[in-house]
This record gives sequence, C-alpha cells and structure tokens, in this order.
Amino acid sequence: MPESARAGADKQQQDLTRIRVERDDLRSQAQLLARIVQVLEIKNHQLKGANTNLRGQVAAQGAVRDLTRRRRT
Repeated sequence: MPESARAGADKQQQDLTRIRVERDDLRSQAQLLARIVQVLEIKNHQLKGANTNLRGQVAAQGAVRDLTRRRRT
C-alpha cells in the first residue's frame, strides 16, 4: 500500500473515531435534555393542580378578607 494511501486511511480512521465520540456525546446530551423536559412537564402539571386547588379554596371562602380594615371599637 502506498504511503499516501495509508496516510489517507489513517486520517479517515481518526475522523471516524472523532465523529463517533461527538455522536455519543450528542446522544448523551439529547437524553439528558429529554429527561429535563420530562421533569419540567411533571412539575408544571403538579403546579397547575395546586393552582386549581388554591382557586377552589379561595372560591369556597367566598371572598378574601381585607385584613387592613379592622373594626375599631
């Protein structure tokens, strides 16, 4: 095998190795991002439920009292 052909094959092998490492890194980052999105969606759902519950409690009380106006006797 000529020297130039072997050098070209070595370069391709190095490029292939580098690209595989980059691919694996990007795959890991994509999986982490997907997990973060999943956790945020769960938390958002929980917060919406808590907000709905709080609105129901406020509605059940009728009105929020104004504590700044106290009856003075």
